[in-house]
Amino acid sequence: MITVIAIDALEYTLVEEFNMRNLKQDYYGRTDISEFSEPRTMVLWSSFMTGENREAEILAKGDKEMWNTRIPHEETFFSHFKNPFVLDLPGYNYDLEQHRRERELLKEFFEEKDEERKREVRRKYNENAFAHHRRVKERFFEALEGDYDFVLGYFSVADVIGHLNFGNRSLMKMIYRDLDDIVSRVEGKKIVLSDHGMKAVGAFGDHSDYGFWSTNFRDLGRPRITDFKRIVLQEALGE
Repeated sequence: MITVIAIDALEYTLVEEFNMRNLKQDYYGRTDISEFSEPRTMVLWSSFMTGENREAEILAKGDKEMWNTRIPHEETFFSHFKNPFVLDLPGYNYDLEQHRRERELLKEFFEEKDEERKREVRRKYNENAFAHHRRVKERFFEALEGDYDFVLGYFSVADVIGHLNFGNRSLMKMIYRDLDDIVSRVEGKKIVLSDHGMKAVGAFGDHSDYGFWSTNFRDLGRPRITDFKRIVLQEALGE
C-alpha cells in the first residue's frame, strides 16, 4: 500500500528551519506549480487527483462556488485502486461546513476594529481549526488500520492556522512537530505533499509559489503537482 499525507501550505523553508526529519523523509524538495496563474487550494488539489491542469474549470466557478466542487471518483486516479480511502480532500470530499466556519471567522477577524475582540475571534478561529485537526488525525489513524489499498489524509491545519498566525514561530513549530509525528507513524511507502507553501505577509501568511514533496522511496526531482497521478500509480500498481 502507498499512503499520501496531503498537507495544505506545508512550507519548504520551515521544514528545513525546524529540521522536521520525518516530513523530509529520505528525499524531499519543492514542487513546480508555475503553470498555474492562481495557485489556489481547490485548483491544485483538483489538478493533483486528476493528473491534469483544472485551473480554468475551477476558477470559472468563482470564489464561492468553487468550494462546492466534487470531482467524480472515476475522473480521479483513486479509481485505479480497488479499495481506496480518501479523507477530507478539497475537490473530492472536503468538509464544507468546516470551511464555511473558517471563512466566517476569518472575515470577522479582519472586519473587527476592537483589538480585544480581534483576540477573541482569533482564539475561536484557532480552536476551531485545532478541533478539526484532531478529528482528521483520529480518522486517518483508524484508516491506516483498515483494509485499504490506498490511503490519503488531507491536513489543513498549517494553512488555516498560518493565515492568521504565520508570524508566531512557536505556534507554527508546534504544528510542524505534530505533522512530523503523524508522518513518523505511517508505515510502508509514503508521500508527503503540499499544494503550495506559505510566505509571511506581516504577522499573517499567504500562499507561496511552490509546494513541498517528500518520499521514502526515490528522488522525484522537481515534479509538477499533476505528475503525482503517474508517480502514485507507478509505485503502487506498476502502471
